[in-house]
Amino acid sequence: MDQNSPKPFAEAARAAFPAANRALAEQAISYLTPFVDDTYRIRSSELDILGQRVRLPGRLHFPGLIPPHIAIDSMPQPALCLVARATDGYLRQRAVASLLGVEEAWAAPYVATLLADYVREIVEVIHNGLPELNRELYANLVRENRTPFRTLRARATSYWDAYHRHLYPEKLDYPGLKALHEIETWAA
Repeated sequence: MDQNSPKPFAEAARAAFPAANRALAEQAISYLTPFVDDTYRIRSSELDILGQRVRLPGRLHFPGLIPPHIAIDSMPQPALCLVARATDGYLRQRAVASLLGVEEAWAAPYVATLLADYVREIVEVIHNGLPELNRELYANLVRENRTPFRTLRARATSYWDAYHRHLYPEKLDYPGLKALHEIETWAA
């Protein structure tokens, strides 16, 4: 790839935010480019945010983003959104904890989609942070994305069954499913 050809990370970051928020994507690209493995294959899932289709990266690989050398909590919020998609579960967990209080439509999907993460500690951070979430913001996200939320529920159920049933014998006690249920009731 020559230096003038498009970079996969930059393309993925631009597609991960609504067009009206392109400056946020550019801020995240500028901040995270030194840390990203741009050869890592990027898959995405589509969601609607305020009527605009965005593509959230499945996973992004940040081998240069090694705590404690990098202060994740002081990153710009758009960068935190993309770090919440990191291949490293510890990075995802720290990023999502910092995103819980962000009251922006472009940030909400980065929190909500992690309720279907296989890492229980990430799910618990979000479940415990439900009081911090802006109910109307998340209700709108659910209303715009009923089908993706059904997929999230199915994935969370699958991870509960495969990895967490021994800790939560009752499916509805699993924090990811409890939190998804609560967020979905906000949209009712």
